[in-house]
Amino acid sequence: MSSWTIAAAQSGSRPGDIDWNIQHHIEFIHQAAARDVDLLMFPELSLTGYELPLMAELALSLDDLRLQTFAIAAQQHQMGISVGLPLKAEDNVRLSALTFLPDGTRIAYSKRNLYGPEKDIFTAGSTLPMFGYQHHQVALAICADISVEAYARDAAQRGADLYATSVLVSEQGYEADCSYLARWSRDYQMAVMMANHAWPTGGYLCAGKSAFWDPNGRQVIRGGEGEQLIIARRDGNHWQGEMLSLPCPSVI
Repeated sequence: MSSWTIAAAQSGSRPGDIDWNIQHHIEFIHQAAARDVDLLMFPELSLTGYELPLMAELALSLDDLRLQTFAIAAQQHQMGISVGLPLKAEDNVRLSALTFLPDGTRIAYSKRNLYGPEKDIFTAGSTLPMFGYQHHQVALAICADISVEAYARDAAQRGADLYATSVLVSEQGYEADCSYLARWSRDYQMAVMMANHAWPTGGYLCAGKSAFWDPNGRQVIRGGEGEQLIIARRDGNHWQGEMLSLPCPSVI
């Protein structure tokens, strides 16, 4: 099997400050590019923070000019980049992950298993787009999606090599969510990555500790607290992990 390097950006977001958050994402992208990362995953609603009362106001369209920054970075660094955002879809707003591929393609995935008050704000997604990147197949999931076995099973049956998840997980829910992800990687023999927030957002104290499991259910690496890149590299059938702590700017 070919080599492949993927990473979770354990980043922090300023509440509702899209412009600042975009620039902060670019800092992570540059660090990932310097380490030859092929696919970089940011946390749930990373461009806005998990600020539910602001979602209707902050929702972006697929062709919002501010997002061009990521399209350019994906092409420049030959890197897939997946960011979290509220996405306008006709007359609805969806809680989405938008992936930018080096060839200019943009692929949107919208959370299907909405949690609590999200149901009053967002319209649930209904499909699982898969994308191939350097001969690998990737399926996405967002936070509460990871508790639904049917979603993971469907991804595996469709040939996913990686189940890439963007989350907002507190210490209280962390171990339970990790148990799901370890189980899906083991039972369905696909790698699993989790990108969690580094800073408090939306009233939640985030656990950090982004992680990666190989297709046998073995946790290759688990991050710590604060802003980090959690990197997993595959050479042949062997995965190894690397953790890079990044300087933390002021949250406010």
